[in-house]
Amino acid sequence: FFQKILTAVKNWFTLFGWSKGQNPVSIPCSLRRDVCKVQMTSSQEKIFKQNLGKDTKTVYDMLFHLSGQLLPGITSSQSLPLDPVKRMLQLHWQHTTLLAFLKNQGAYLPHVMPEFLLEPDDYKKWIEVQTVLKVDVKNSDIFSDKHLFILEDSIFETMSKRAWTDVLLQVYKVFVLPRVSSHSITDLFSLESVQNMPRIKSEPSSSNIYSPHERTILTWLNKHYEKNRKTVWKDCQKGEI
Repeated sequence: FFQKILTAVKNWFTLFGWSKGQNPVSIPCSLRRDVCKVQMTSSQEKIFKQNLGKDTKTVYDMLFHLSGQLLPGITSSQSLPLDPVKRMLQLHWQHTTLLAFLKNQGAYLPHVMPEFLLEPDDYKKWIEVQTVLKVDVKNSDIFSDKHLFILEDSIFETMSKRAWTDVLLQVYKVFVLPRVSSHSITDLFSLESVQNMPRIKSEPSSSNIYSPHERTILTWLNKHYEKNRKTVWKDCQKGEI
C-alpha cells in the first residue's frame, strides 16, 4: 500500500511539480540531494559538486511553482557552507523552516522532524552535535529532556522516505487540492440512485481531520462508487458484496 502511494506521489511531482516541464523525482534521494544551485569551487568539496549545478531544481523551486511563495530567509539560489558541520546545521535550519512554512499553510506534519529530511551522513553529524550539546547542557545544571531519535542506518532510510513522502502529500494537500471546485457539490446527491449513500458534510467545522477540499473529493468518490456498485453488482445489497 505504501509503495503504491510512493509511486503515485513520485509520478505526480515528476510530471506536474515543476515549472518548464517534467523533472524526475526520487524519494527521498533527489529531494535530499538537490538542495542548492550554487557551484562550489573548492577542490576539497568535489563530493558535493554533482548536486550544485546551476540548472538543479530544488524543493524550493517546486514550492515556488505550486504556491508562488519563497520560504522566509531562503532564496532560489541558496548556497551552503563548505564546512560539513556548518553545512548540516544550515540544512537542518532550512528543513525546519520548510516544515514551519507548510504547517502555517495547514499541513499536518507533527511526526516529521527536520533531521529526518537530511542525508544519512548529515543525520549522523546531527546526532553527534546534539549528543555533545546535550552532555554540555546537562553538566551546566540546565538540562532539558529534549527527545533525540538515534536511528540505525536502515531504519533512518525508511523513516526519511516516509517523512519526505508525507511532506509531498501535505504539499499537495495545501497547494494543489484547494484548486478542486466544489460548485457542483449540491448536485452530487440529486440522483435517485445515490440517495442512500453515506453523507459527508462539507462545512469547514464538521471535521478536524479532513479539509473541505478533501471532503469534496470523498463525496465525489462515494457518489461514483455507489453508482458503479449498482452497475457491477446490480441490485445486490451492500451486506451481500
